[in-house]
Amino acid sequence: MRRGTFAHLSFGPKTRTIEGGNVKWHTIRLVCEESTDVNDASLAPAALERLSRETFVRSVEYYAELESTQDRAVECAGDPAVALPLLVLTARQTAGRGRGVRRWWASPGALTFSLVVDANTVPSVDARLSVATALAVRSALAELHPAGRFQVKWPNDVLLHGRKVAGILLDRPVSHLDRLVVGLGINVNNSLDPAPDDVRARGATLSAEIARPFRLGDVLKRVLLQLECVWHELADGRLDLPEAWAPHCRLQGRRVTVLQGSRTVDGVCHGVDAMGNLLIDGPNGLVAMASGTVTRP
Repeated sequence: MRRGTFAHLSFGPKTRTIEGGNVKWHTIRLVCEESTDVNDASLAPAALERLSRETFVRSVEYYAELESTQDRAVECAGDPAVALPLLVLTARQTAGRGRGVRRWWASPGALTFSLVVDANTVPSVDARLSVATALAVRSALAELHPAGRFQVKWPNDVLLHGRKVAGILLDRPVSHLDRLVVGLGINVNNSLDPAPDDVRARGATLSAEIARPFRLGDVLKRVLLQLECVWHELADGRLDLPEAWAPHCRLQGRRVTVLQGSRTVDGVCHGVDAMGNLLIDGPNGLVAMASGTVTRP
């Protein structure tokens, strides 16, 4: 992991300091590299600090380059002094993680970040949270591009006109079960030209869709606000997952194949149930899948 030279940043009565490479934790901390080549002013230190006032985020770590925001966030989850929720953000992620053994490919202009939250403050740590998070990201992106057809693909991918524009990864650190790490990768202003063939074939970016760039900080804020809203709705019992998922489900009514360990389930998708499980009508009747990988279509 690359670590840069950090600045001491102070905002009113709340301060974040780094001395000799050691972080002193306060109510809110903002760690930022002293000089970066990031041109997006919406990710400048002052703009990031505003997130602590305008969203539910209480700590921010920002890096010009990082191997994986998820790995860094899992590392931070082990520090009991960190103010949660913590946002770990980078302008360039070089070794992002996807589900299982997959990697998340990203180039400059993508929005890649992870959140560390108190597991006791989120409504659930199961399929419901995964599905709800995908719905929140979909809603945020649809607000930015109302003409776009944004869909969700179980368990937590977001598609734009049938191509993947965002991915979500949930981690529960085994040594810190009271913490949850939610990683997000969103193709915003990045180009897919240098991407591997499979990513290029199935991926999409917001800027390419409408031929103009977005302010990454604005996208980030909108996603954070939607996450807070949807998570609260889920916790309060106001979010009907099957009803919210159905209109945007990419797999609805399609024949699918889901791999779950050594088990393979084939059938027609009927959306999700109230627990966020994928419903598949197969040869032996309706099956509810709590986890798995959709291999077809």
